[in-house]
Amino acid sequence: MDMTQWLDVGPDHASFMAAKRARLAGSPPLYFRTMPGSQRAQAELLGTVVAHLLADHATAFGGDAAQVFDRLDGSRHEIAASVREPLATLSDLVEEDFVLFEGQGQDTVIAASNAYTSSGRIVSCVGRNMHFAHEPVPGLNAALAARIDRVIGNVQAGRPVVRFNWFVTPIASRLFPERSHAANIAAGEAAARALAEDYTRAGDTLWLRVERQTFLRLPETGALAFGIHTYSDPLSVIAQDADSLRAIHHLLGSYSDERLAYGGMLATRGAITRWIEDRLAA
Repeated sequence: MDMTQWLDVGPDHASFMAAKRARLAGSPPLYFRTMPGSQRAQAELLGTVVAHLLADHATAFGGDAAQVFDRLDGSRHEIAASVREPLATLSDLVEEDFVLFEGQGQDTVIAASNAYTSSGRIVSCVGRNMHFAHEPVPGLNAALAARIDRVIGNVQAGRPVVRFNWFVTPIASRLFPERSHAANIAAGEAAARALAEDYTRAGDTLWLRVERQTFLRLPETGALAFGIHTYSDPLSVIAQDADSLRAIHHLLGSYSDERLAYGGMLATRGAITRWIEDRLAA
């Protein structure tokens, strides 16, 4: 990843940030947690973000290292004089969620701000590792835990990394509702009942939810900053993208029922598959 592409500013930035700030203010223990001793890493991350915004997102942000103003929503953010934890200040400034890991060779989470999902799982990882975060995902630790550990351990300062994941859901909002896992499964079952009558509506009924995950090693503290930017678009955005259609069709056919059920896609798999096959045959 080129550092100029580190963070993203979406077309709905102003309205999204208002909703994100309200969520973080409403229930801090669920969405935000830090460990004692994480302040230096938090401060280094905040300073790095501010420098990036002023250099690479000058059309959206202005100011200096002491105070940043958001040109898109008019908000102002004290940096140098803030009495809040640096990660809290950062969370009100950008769309990304952030998780901080200990220095090189460690995978213990020392701070987390996670507004996108209200399951609380990521925040509950503070003081633990990513194996704990991934325990509920069927088969993930067995298949990928060692690889995830290598990725985390091998990210070097000056060489940031980016990856993506995805799933299909009837929930359009980037900020998932409370009890997000159960809510997603219930929404999928309701959507499946509606699509059983007309699967051709899948493209407009379901949403492709994508996480853009970035990994950045902070040079001074050695901490690893894991950033999460979530996108949500109607499934129909890929209607003309044959490569994406084929890839999702293949994955839906290869995932176990247990994994699909965990992601809330077991009930809707049939409708999605038929909708994709129609697009590919056109």
